[in-house]
Amino acid sequence: MELVSKRPENLKTINQVINEMTEQLSVFQKAGDHRAVFHRVYLLMTKEMQERLSLGFFLDPLWMERVLVGFAQYYFNALEAFESAQPCPPAWELAFRLAAEKKSFVLQDALLGINAHINSDLPMVMYTILNEDNAWPDARIMLRRRQDHERINTVLSDLMDLVQDELSYYYARFIRTIDYVMGRKDESLSSMILAHCRDHVWYNAELLLDAANEEDRIIHQQRIENTALTIGLSVVNAQPFKLFKSFAPYTRRNRLF
Repeated sequence: MELVSKRPENLKTINQVINEMTEQLSVFQKAGDHRAVFHRVYLLMTKEMQERLSLGFFLDPLWMERVLVGFAQYYFNALEAFESAQPCPPAWELAFRLAAEKKSFVLQDALLGINAHINSDLPMVMYTILNEDNAWPDARIMLRRRQDHERINTVLSDLMDLVQDELSYYYARFIRTIDYVMGRKDESLSSMILAHCRDHVWYNAELLLDAANEEDRIIHQQRIENTALTIGLSVVNAQPFKLFKSFAPYTRRNRLF
């Protein structure tokens, strides 16, 4: 495929991340690249995290900024690896491949990206930074870090309506209809799913930190990646998406769903 992504080097701050993501979104949009869907959602969430950092929302904003920067770097690494035909986490390979085929629904592209980033990338980011800080197995440090980790659930929940508005405005007008019909049920369900995923993220990060040796850690990492792939495949094969799969290109062209 045509290379449209470039891995940024030496990302240090959330401002640098947002600048890089904004530039990359413009590239995706001009190229008609379906990866723009998740990228736009991710940029929106990153901007909200930036605001929360400045408001004292987190117990340790400097640490949380390191997490957010590392999180973004994993995403950029996956983009570059896929475009260079190098191995990347399987959940990302699935998400990027379907976006490249342009036969998926807007909501699928968003969910596949969210799944890969949270369930595959985030445990590795948490493991890496907590390991660098020698936080494990200090219970007091780990508790403080987990409190900040769980505060992100609140941010994600607060953003549900805004994410729907963004997707509806740019890609799929029918999302507004679905939101209206379901009332608050879709937001509650999405928040519950995200919180559940993030609980497992922390559990998986602890398993990686507690690995007896490098071989054991690699086994845990492979299990984490395979689980994320399984979740991604369930999104691809979900009955409503599967049933109307042939209509996906039409709905995308007409910004319906």
